[in-house]
Parts: sequence; C-alpha cells; structure tokens
Amino acid sequence: MTQRKPENKLDPDVQAHIGRQLRAGYVDILNQPVPDRFLELLAELDTREGEAERTSDELRQNGSR
Repeated sequence: MTQRKPENKLDPDVQAHIGRQLRAGYVDILNQPVPDRFLELLAELDTREGEAERTSDELRQNGSR
C-alpha cells in the first residue's frame, strides 16, 4: 500500500510567518550561554572517553604481544 503525502493546507504567508517565528526563537536559544553544569558533564564525558581509549589501546597492545 502506498502512503500519500499529506496535503499542505496552510496558506504560504502563514507558513512563512511560522517559519520566521521559529527561526527567531531558535536564534535566541542558540545565543544563550551553556549552563555550567552542562559544561561540567561534557568535561567528565571527555575524561571518561579518554580513559576508555587508553584502556582499549593498552589491551590491544598487550594482546598483540
């Protein structure tokens, strides 16, 4: 069974207005600073990834001997 694409029932001017409003809202959000807690979590993830990579490298090196 083929799915039909839903018809676009909004007026093009209304669509354009909605698009402008959404873009304006996203720009405001993107320009806000990242909360300190998020930065701390990202730093912790980076640290853990680095530790996991080092462990993986060590296991590969020890396993190939």
